[in-house]
Amino acid sequence: MMRGLVGVVGAITLAVAMVVLGRAPVHARSLAAGPAQSRRSTKSGIVYTAVGAASTPDDFGDDATPSVQDIARRRREYAAAFEVSAGLLLIAIIVAFTLRHCATAAAGIAALAALGMGALLQFAASKGLPMFLWPPPHLWLGTFAANFMLAVMFAGVGGTMLRPGTRRVMGSIVIAEISWWAVPAFAGAAGLTLSIARQRMDMDWLVFLGTAVGAVAAPAAGWATASLAAALAERMIPGRI
Repeated sequence: MMRGLVGVVGAITLAVAMVVLGRAPVHARSLAAGPAQSRRSTKSGIVYTAVGAASTPDDFGDDATPSVQDIARRRREYAAAFEVSAGLLLIAIIVAFTLRHCATAAAGIAALAALGMGALLQFAASKGLPMFLWPPPHLWLGTFAANFMLAVMFAGVGGTMLRPGTRRVMGSIVIAEISWWAVPAFAGAAGLTLSIARQRMDMDWLVFLGTAVGAVAAPAAGWATASLAAALAERMIPGRI
């Protein structure tokens, strides 16, 4: 039970950190500054709104674009949230190793690895892309990086609880696949996501591609994370469960 809590705590910690940071005051022209506002990416032609907001273009006339200061502040907010979550997971892993609890250590390693994937996607893969990939932190849960990270985290932690072999492979895949579709659905119902209100027809393929890639990559990454985390924990604490 302890090992399962590690992944849940990691996900909740990051979500809470994002929500708290995302409620901080934002500049009037920052991207998606308020839940009831919509913003248009000048490069993509897509209008995004918070779930539940009116699906109409904003009333600002010209397209709202984030300033250099807006982008820098947004990245600092994300970095702080990732650092807090990583710190708590590291503490959990250290405690597990101190108590020589191999299963809990494996779960912690899996959760930390998934957190690293999320940070890598957010800070590396989204670099240079339209800034709708950097929404206010409290709306981050609906992004590709967040959904992928949480799906891998749940699958990785869950996979460490299963026996190696077919059971771990199938279990990790099922958990990741369910998480991939369920996380954005629940986040959307809670008003924690951005939705596409209007988009150019030539952007349909990008939305479809991202969804399809994640549905395949997240289960594979979840299984690999579970196997690697379990192997590392067993090597460092041999003969313990």
